[in-house]
Amino acid sequence: MASYSEYKVPDKHYLHIPKEESCYEYLKMCYGRISKDIGDDYTAFVTPIADQLAETGMKKLLSDIEKLSAYLAHQGLKKGDVAAVFIPTCGHALTIFYALNKLGVIANFVHPLLPPDALQGIMEHTKSKILFVLDVMCAPFASVMEKYPTVVCSLSDYCSGTALQYALYNEKQNAHVPDLPTVTRFKDALSNDYPIPETDSNPGKNDAVYMHGGGTTGKSKTIILSSYAFNNVAYKYYLIDQTHNYKEDYAICTLPCFHAYGLGGAMLYTVCNAYRPVLITKFDPLQTNEIIRKLKVTEILGVPKMYQNLAAQPNFENEGLKNLVYTFAGGDLVSLEFVEKFNSILKSHGAAARLGRGYGLTEMCASCTSNSAQFYKESTCGYPLAGIDLEIWDDDCNKLPQGTVGEIVVSGNTMMNRYLPEEGVTETGIYTDENGKNWIRTGDMGYLDEDGHMIFSGRKKRIIIIAGYNIYPATIEEIVSRLDYIKEVCAVQGYDDKTGKPLVKLCVSLTDPNADKEKVIEDLEAFCKRKIEGYACPRKFQILDLLPRTKMEKIDFLKLCDKVPV
Repeated sequence: MASYSEYKVPDKHYLHIPKEESCYEYLKMCYGRISKDIGDDYTAFVTPIADQLAETGMKKLLSDIEKLSAYLAHQGLKKGDVAAVFIPTCGHALTIFYALNKLGVIANFVHPLLPPDALQGIMEHTKSKILFVLDVMCAPFASVMEKYPTVVCSLSDYCSGTALQYALYNEKQNAHVPDLPTVTRFKDALSNDYPIPETDSNPGKNDAVYMHGGGTTGKSKTIILSSYAFNNVAYKYYLIDQTHNYKEDYAICTLPCFHAYGLGGAMLYTVCNAYRPVLITKFDPLQTNEIIRKLKVTEILGVPKMYQNLAAQPNFENEGLKNLVYTFAGGDLVSLEFVEKFNSILKSHGAAARLGRGYGLTEMCASCTSNSAQFYKESTCGYPLAGIDLEIWDDDCNKLPQGTVGEIVVSGNTMMNRYLPEEGVTETGIYTDENGKNWIRTGDMGYLDEDGHMIFSGRKKRIIIIAGYNIYPATIEEIVSRLDYIKEVCAVQGYDDKTGKPLVKLCVSLTDPNADKEKVIEDLEAFCKRKIEGYACPRKFQILDLLPRTKMEKIDFLKLCDKVPV
């Protein structure tokens, strides 16, 4: 296991190794330590509205947490109950999460772009008792809102001055809140004289968060995570970040709060560490580049597609880049070619940051490995984070030597508690070995190099078998993505239209949508024959305007696969 001792502890030791604290208690502990050095009302988070930036202080955040917890307690919510949080990334997510956590109520984070029937289904399956929703997104959900007490949030709740005027105008134009007796405005919920409840005795390993992901089998699962897991994520990021200036630093957070990486690796880590997170509700690359320049942002936490969109903008290369000391891309694959190109741009502007790739999954509260200043290797997904044990196994659960491709298995102190039980399903998602140690079998393939850094090879279930050879799509995608006319690429299982024999099918979108598609396919075919082994070389090509994506914004490779010939 990657031990805590391998990582240097920052000089200013504001965070400690989590024990049995709830997330609320951990935040209060961090605040108490940090405020002694930099004052008790430093910026908690920033809300961007148009070209304005509204800052909310820690006193306001902590006060709102207390008031909201009082309101929720008055509504009858108690330890073990479930509340659905149906909002995008914004300051409300922090207030709501910590207020629920203070009471021992489980925060059920749900993708806010789900249709009403899907939301209703999740509410019923998780036995959620209350719903939180953003005003500009709630109109289609009246049928759900009328069945549950609903708190409607508005971005203007955390704005002032010019930013407030912009926010109010947007809400007037776009917010259509159903007039229902079940609806309470967020501001009204805070305007109460209810007694502030005591912090519930809620051990950190109790159920604290529901996340909804693909699960290790590919079927949608409700994943149960603890405060202990999220606090450990915050502490792990704290250890790999050695450049933080507590009086000046801002972090860009574009990640959705309904992802474990977004909630834990970005939002909770940054607020616990006084990093002044800029919470991007709706990502706009032009606006984000301006924020990087204006605030002299030092840290960015995002996904590969976000970095690609940032780099494609005419205002990307600005004087603000020189302030960046940490950038991290997780949640999806990113090519080595793009990493090298991005790092070259950062270096040319005097930035200390290098784009770090990582690997993780929701069952492990997101991040398991990361490239950091201490352990950086550009061509890999990084080194295991402190407290994470990562091994490579064969199909019989035997540990494989370094350099050998197999299934990635992980263990450690960020592991989920279990999957939420479903009717007729008892799967916990946790594998216990002969020594009694718990593991997550990820269904992903990879190997460890000679230095213990991990190289990702692709999804186990995506393995394409041709003539007895295992073909890993990620390897092909890495090679093809180097071509400057390729925007996105996905290698999938295909079949010959005449013979039905299996083959590798390559699906791409182009940087120039008006390019001659026949010529592109000719070039692609010739390139693949030069660069890819014969058995793995794509034999079928498809050019699309856009590659289909899942609700989690990953490429939906299943939709691209050919149907199995009858």
